[in-house]
Amino acid sequence: MSRTATNEPMFWDLPVQAGNSLIFGPREAQLFMMTQWAGVKDSDFAAAAKSVLNALHGRASPDHARELFAKAIKSARL
Repeated sequence: MSRTATNEPMFWDLPVQAGNSLIFGPREAQLFMMTQWAGVKDSDFAAAAKSVLNALHGRASPDHARELFAKAIKSARL
């Protein structure tokens, strides 16, 4: 059975500070990365983007996506 993106809300236990924004889950992280990311798009960004997308499609842990997103934010100094 293949998994597809879910429309169900998915939230992290702790939000991630990204600039002046608080990001509460993978969907918000994806939107932030697509529209507001002003930092370097390096390998940390790529890993976070992939993990966030996989979490949204049920193929990865949302907690792991949060971890990689936070690391990318730190790497980009946002």
